[in-house]
Amino acid sequence: LLEIIDVQPRRVYNRSVAIEATRKLIDIYRASGRFAAVVEPKIIELDENRVDLVFEVNEGPLIKISSISFSGNNAFSDRALRQNIASRETRWWAFLSSTDKYDEGRLDYDVRLLRQFYLSRGYADIVVDRVRGGMLPDRSGFAISFLINEGARYQVSNVTVSSAIEGIDPTELKQLVDFGDDRWYDVRALEQGLLDISNRLGSFGYAFVNVAPEIKTYPETATLDIAINIEKAQRNFVERIEFVDNTRTLDRVIRREFEIVEGDAYNQLKIDRSIRNVRNLGYFSDVKVATLQGSSPEQTVTKVTVAEQSTGDFSIGLGYSSLDKSSVSFGINERNFIGTGRRASLSISTSGAETNFNIGLTEPYLQGRDLTGSFDVFKTKNKTDETTVNETGLSFGIGFAAARDVYHQLNYELSQSKTTIGATTAESVTGEDGKSRLRSSIKYVLSKDTRDSRFDPSEGYLLEMDETLSGFGGDVKFLRTRLSAAYYKPMLFKSVIFGVSGKLGYITGLGDKVTQSQRFYLGGRDVRGFGSGGIGPRDTGSLDAVGGNKMYAGRVEIVSSLGLDKDTGVRWTVFSDVGSLWGTDYPTGVTNPNTSKARASVGAGIYWMTAIGPLSFSWAKPVSKMSHDTTKTFQFNIGTRL
Repeated sequence: LLEIIDVQPRRVYNRSVAIEATRKLIDIYRASGRFAAVVEPKIIELDENRVDLVFEVNEGPLIKISSISFSGNNAFSDRALRQNIASRETRWWAFLSSTDKYDEGRLDYDVRLLRQFYLSRGYADIVVDRVRGGMLPDRSGFAISFLINEGARYQVSNVTVSSAIEGIDPTELKQLVDFGDDRWYDVRALEQGLLDISNRLGSFGYAFVNVAPEIKTYPETATLDIAINIEKAQRNFVERIEFVDNTRTLDRVIRREFEIVEGDAYNQLKIDRSIRNVRNLGYFSDVKVATLQGSSPEQTVTKVTVAEQSTGDFSIGLGYSSLDKSSVSFGINERNFIGTGRRASLSISTSGAETNFNIGLTEPYLQGRDLTGSFDVFKTKNKTDETTVNETGLSFGIGFAAARDVYHQLNYELSQSKTTIGATTAESVTGEDGKSRLRSSIKYVLSKDTRDSRFDPSEGYLLEMDETLSGFGGDVKFLRTRLSAAYYKPMLFKSVIFGVSGKLGYITGLGDKVTQSQRFYLGGRDVRGFGSGGIGPRDTGSLDAVGGNKMYAGRVEIVSSLGLDKDTGVRWTVFSDVGSLWGTDYPTGVTNPNTSKARASVGAGIYWMTAIGPLSFSWAKPVSKMSHDTTKTFQFNIGTRL
């Protein structure tokens, strides 16, 4: 408090000093919700013409919002409107939230939220006249009241686009403004349409274009017309690309992610893709771009402002998963070594089900080219009830982009594995008798990725083909194919994310039978509602999962924070998973080795970004399963999403 009131000893005292300091203290307490606080300055006279300035403070109780009411709202209930503003009535269970504090700034924001709510539902004439906030007579809380004049609900009759720029087809641009089949006016659809028009003009080289809408309402028919006017502009070129606040990451690391260089014609589409590339690096918590006028009207300066975030992790941790039980981990991981974009990692983790050790090095631009080089050394141990698979090996590879969003990766891996089985597990089930097996394989991955984020996608798609050929020396020979796809689409103006994904897997031996350590396993995070490895053939003696040569899995999911306080970082999800695993070259002693019946589940979950990392919780109920499958209704993880 002393720092805030800015009163220091030996300062010349006058009455205004005490008054100003008192005002600051009262403002501080009111900002924290203590509107009944009383601050009384007192002067204690000393000798030698000196005084002590003492502030006597009675903080009073914490006064919160007791009630929120609305007047004039005929189309929507008070409850519906309360759910769409930032302020909240105080509740005993919301002790971690601050949204029930009386805050004038937040109430102004609530007015804007109410206007946006009505404007997005056809009410183009909406007026929120004022907000009244008064403390109750007994000082137990605040009563908030919003006064609303809804007006008529409008449908869009006509949308016209006129352009003063030669060579621009207004008809094509008009298609970018879509109000849906019902044609109800929605300010979000209009804003998105104007943004899409600006971006389309930007892709033609026009960086500075004024796109102005004019709305004319007809209350007697409850319709409106929208006229979009595009003013005359000239084609632009990129004079400079500047990077700001990259205090650690080198300019060239960011610049090489750009699809446009100085001297090129301005292209908003390429700039947008470039910014997506920079975000996908994972080096920055925020990336912003601004287009400024350069040394002449036809020149532009692209200014990219980044916020560096930690890219190096040193961790020693304990965790718990309903799938893997307790776990211990140690890791050193640097994704942006001294700002060069190189990656180095060392990780060790152990749990009841698996142990992993890995050292990895990655150079994203090998020899200054758009070529990624990687090298890894690993040791893993995977354990089920009666089967343990140990594997040690190394791999190295290269990757490169052949076209926009298309990536090729080629890896070589050399590993040695050994499988140990329990007394009740037949050796014919695993196909491995405890001897060491050397595997020498080449893997080729082809992918096309248009997602807006690799870490938390909300739109775009991913297509990937993964082929592994083993048999270049060693004694393990097989061909394994994995195909996967994912698609994400934002809905309701990005407040809801729809996602669908699927994958297929097939492995066949090349002159040899496929043994247990090379097969696919399914369940757990792939098909929620089932245990880890809970789907597919099982050993009749130990009841362990033995894997399968063929598999598929799919998922449909909706993720949103609607109805939740966005400040908490919590999102809910509803989903349905489906999948199956079957086929083994060692069917003796195996339950239903060739049954491909689909297993399916439905469920709901929560994703929560907490101070200790991301937390995932899901509840899933199998709606199609077989008697030998193992199920797990509840799953939760600290550190990864399900």
